[in-house]
Amino acid sequence: MKKRSAMFLAAAMAAMCATADPVVTDVVAKQRYPWNGLVDITCKVTGIDGTDQWKFSVAAVMPDTGEARKVSQFWVVKNGVNSTDKKVQANGTYKLLWDAKAELGQVSYDNMVMRVTVIDHDMVQLWEGGPYWATTNIGAENPEDYGYYFWWGDTVGYKRENNKWVATDGSSSNFLNTPTYKMSTSTLQSEGWITADGVLAPAHDAAHVHWGGNWRMPTEQELSDLNSKCDWTWTTMNGVNGCVVKGKGVYASASIFLPCAGRGNGTSLYDAGSHGDYWSSVPGSGSSNAWSLDFGSSYHSTSYRYCYRSYGRSVRPVQGFTN
Repeated sequence: MKKRSAMFLAAAMAAMCATADPVVTDVVAKQRYPWNGLVDITCKVTGIDGTDQWKFSVAAVMPDTGEARKVSQFWVVKNGVNSTDKKVQANGTYKLLWDAKAELGQVSYDNMVMRVTVIDHDMVQLWEGGPYWATTNIGAENPEDYGYYFWWGDTVGYKRENNKWVATDGSSSNFLNTPTYKMSTSTLQSEGWITADGVLAPAHDAAHVHWGGNWRMPTEQELSDLNSKCDWTWTTMNGVNGCVVKGKGVYASASIFLPCAGRGNGTSLYDAGSHGDYWSSVPGSGSSNAWSLDFGSSYHSTSYRYCYRSYGRSVRPVQGFTN
């Protein structure tokens, strides 16, 4: 493999949350000499108040296409040891180590731009002008984890334990007689469940309540765009059935995995492993439904029909707004 001298330029991006606005500055990226495929990146993080857990997110901007390719083969160096958790817990100067050879096969660019971001949850943009999609469900540690189930408008969330529903506040309950069921749109608005724009108010948006900051539940249009603007592939991740949803064109390297968590109905969980059911923030026509994304091994669609608000469904947060 031919080794070319490369000059790595740096750029910084900031992230926001409810309690702090961490900023990344003074980003410097240098390849090691003699070249062994590793790139040392240093940066300074300020604005963390200690109440949140943050992560580094690194992207390499391809100089020939302008495509921002997310970097996965990097580590946070702590006391000379490469840490895989990539967490940022305090203000200060950090050192990252990128294995460019493992990521790209070779590095032959002499004007590569590295972007370093501090985020509270991993996220990706899947099409031009679209929102950033979280890579996990609410309540999930990993992309393949089911996470919590919510009735539409619920912000507590439920876990499945020993064949029973347990609310995240420790109480026992199930998906029956939920408050928003059979509420007209006008009643939802007059009682503060939805805003004048017709979406769940922040106090009733599970994504915003659990993750804070600019996180929110997707709108019906955003779920529809996710359905139509991306490539869908049925697959299994770590033994869990679901779909990889991948961007197109310059976004072809960006993707999220949506596990088939099924849906809660009354005291039972249905179709886990075979169907995915994800809420939007928008009520459907009538007084019983809300818009939802539904998919299985051979289909994916958005609808409000038979998507009863009393069902327990997954929530995949977004950040930013569709242009």
